[in-house]
Amino acid sequence: MALAEYFRTLSLGLKVRSGAGGAHAVVSGVSGSLRSVSQSIAQAKAEVIARADAVLAEGVAALLKAAPIEELEKLGVRTGALRGGGLLTVHDLEGKTAWQLQRIRGVGDVTAEEAIAARDRYKAEAKSEVRVLPDPDNPRPSDGALMVAVARYDALVRHLPDRLKEADRKLFLAMQALERLQAETRLSGLLFSSERRQRLVETHDALLAELSWVQQETAVLRQYEAGLRPSVEEVRRLYEQNSAAFVAVLESVLPARLPVAPPPGQVSDEKGGLPAEIAAEVEATRLEKGPLLATLRRYQQFGAQYLICRKRVLLGDDMGLGKTVQVLGAMCHLSAVGARRFFVVCPNSVLINWEREVSKHTGLTPTVIHGPDRNDEVALWKERGGVGITTFATLSKLVHLIDDVDLLAVDEAHAVKNPEAQRTQAVLKLSAKARHLVLMTGTALENRLAEMHTLVAAAQPELQDLLKQLLWQVRPKPNEIRRQLAPVYLRRTQADVLNELPDLVHNDEVIPLEPADRQAYESAPEHLMQRRLAATVGQGERNSAKYDRLRELLESYEDEGRKVAVFSTFLQVLSDVSVIASGCPVIHGGVPTEERQKLIDAFSAKQGFAVLALQIDAGGLGINLQSAQVVILMEPQFKPSTEKQAVARVRRMGQTRKVHAHRFIAQGTVDEALVALVEVKSRIFEDYAQQSSVKQASAMAVDGASGALLEELKRVVG
Repeated sequence: MALAEYFRTLSLGLKVRSGAGGAHAVVSGVSGSLRSVSQSIAQAKAEVIARADAVLAEGVAALLKAAPIEELEKLGVRTGALRGGGLLTVHDLEGKTAWQLQRIRGVGDVTAEEAIAARDRYKAEAKSEVRVLPDPDNPRPSDGALMVAVARYDALVRHLPDRLKEADRKLFLAMQALERLQAETRLSGLLFSSERRQRLVETHDALLAELSWVQQETAVLRQYEAGLRPSVEEVRRLYEQNSAAFVAVLESVLPARLPVAPPPGQVSDEKGGLPAEIAAEVEATRLEKGPLLATLRRYQQFGAQYLICRKRVLLGDDMGLGKTVQVLGAMCHLSAVGARRFFVVCPNSVLINWEREVSKHTGLTPTVIHGPDRNDEVALWKERGGVGITTFATLSKLVHLIDDVDLLAVDEAHAVKNPEAQRTQAVLKLSAKARHLVLMTGTALENRLAEMHTLVAAAQPELQDLLKQLLWQVRPKPNEIRRQLAPVYLRRTQADVLNELPDLVHNDEVIPLEPADRQAYESAPEHLMQRRLAATVGQGERNSAKYDRLRELLESYEDEGRKVAVFSTFLQVLSDVSVIASGCPVIHGGVPTEERQKLIDAFSAKQGFAVLALQIDAGGLGINLQSAQVVILMEPQFKPSTEKQAVARVRRMGQTRKVHAHRFIAQGTVDEALVALVEVKSRIFEDYAQQSSVKQASAMAVDGASGALLEELKRVVG
């Protein structure tokens, strides 16, 4: 075939196989389609902003309508004439100009101007009080549209960027192939050899393959985008199941509109010294995502970077702030830079939960090491890497088999505060073999300051002498203790970072004993635990004053459709609670881990009212109960941390509804003495362990916004 005829046929074939408009038209069309899909993300983001503005406007209007016009008198406005003119609420001033107000008898130009300025000031203050996040207990008409907009935007951002990037890459390759094809066909036919002709055909085929792939992928992306129209009911259900993800996305879009930044004065203005230096070093630490699947909020990203930067630390974040996902973030970073073996030691009650969290939030492989096959499971973990997970009790039996750990995480690390205990010795042996160590506990100090010294010494022994000198003082200065702990201790509270959490209503219910209850209490043996039990069960047969109050509360919350978690120290009380609550399930120390998780899953999945009774030492650790909205403590505890942990099982990240916490206190009994003891211990914790100086030196450490997601959006949307 003559070269001219060959090229004519080739060109014709290109047009036929690429579409009537030729390759240029196909490339142009595909490029336009990809731009359109990319623009969908920006449009979805704009929709979230518009819907949030609608929520704000609705909330502000409601507050203004509820505010009598007399409220403006607090701002220096005389309102008598305004009220006489029919303006009864602050909202009645909306849309009114000073000239319109002056038409009201008795309203002069000064009053009119003052009223307009006061209205605007009141409106601005009202806007700061409006909760943008939906409240399932008090739904607003605009909530549904906002949740749908956030869900659609989140789905687009999670699904499209990587695929768009690949489509762009393929399109670029296609354009390169087209340029080579054009350059080849412009050459003189005399220059072509058979090899050159073959390359020309291959270039042509490559072009068609790339264009075909991009066309198909673009169609898939457009179809996916068009199908993202979830119903309000579906999204509302997803929000209640996982509001934390919703909040992270909303914060990334509206960082200035949600109360995610710390209040003024929350972050100290330290410009020098150890805490500020460490905070700066942590902020500068790069966090590789690696196999991490979760989206970290900014304070969680800071926590993961702190673990990487400081290597051996005590992570003391409040319950419910995501200590687990921060540790997983650090593991995934180390995995991305070549590490293979990670290990978790935890209470038996959270063994399965750790396995779930590793599988849910990372691409790392979890290996539960527990039971009679533990030696084989250690060998399997050592061979394939990933995250080995065992309990405190099991660790002492296998620590000699482990010789190398990239990161060791000890959950509920306050359990190893006694240096003489076997579990503590096992943890110390393993920590000596670990390059990174994270001691995780929201209660680094429970009874006395020396407990914190034990944990700090385990993490960074070089600090123990300095810390010991400070502890020998009669009354150590809290600021000095916190400053010296900066290299090893990081703690944030719920108040620091979870501004989206609904309110906590705490009720101390002082319950007078009936005469029969009082007689039973006085007749009980003079043993502390016996007296504590008697103050609750009274005369027995589930007829005590506390049980009567429990029935009243359960009846009330059943009418409201709320889930209730009831905590007690005593198995007898839990058994009685189960009978009172129509046979509700009970979780205590003797319930196997797998069965415990099944009970929690069933409780969470049930619609409306449900009751779960939990032994406070077993059910207050490592269990997530954010599906509940009520906590009832049947008796005061010895330690404030025990009570706080129980409440934090319910009021934690992901909680969407107001939480009610009731603590039953039998009047004139040992209960009242325990309450006083708890208050003393709480003051010690507040002085020395509630704050960390590194947190106070870094705004990032208490920033609730999403970090990695925000950076990705900046890259994709621009």
